[in-house]
Amino acid sequence: MVNYKLSAKMLLLASLLTACDPEGRQECQWTLEPEPKLIGKTEEGLIPLCARNRVTNREDCRFQGTMEFAKQAWTKKFRYVDIDADASKAPKVIRGIKYCTPK
Repeated sequence: MVNYKLSAKMLLLASLLTACDPEGRQECQWTLEPEPKLIGKTEEGLIPLCARNRVTNREDCRFQGTMEFAKQAWTKKFRYVDIDADASKAPKVIRGIKYCTPK
């Protein structure tokens, strides 16, 4: 005999886990960090940067910015979707980030 209530609950749980934001791009869990492995692959005067989410273990290392910007952004949390970057270049040059306010 099939347990329909259990099957419906499992289906609902599966859809919730995969539908919303599995990479956490809307969450204040991201930090900006320099990436030494990519030194030499950026424009002159810029350093390679990674946006990292240590909660979901995601990262995007397709960014570059100035050392001053990286120091200012160090340890500040933000949403991935709040990164303002020039996508016409590769790696993308970060123009700014809207940081989350601490609770």
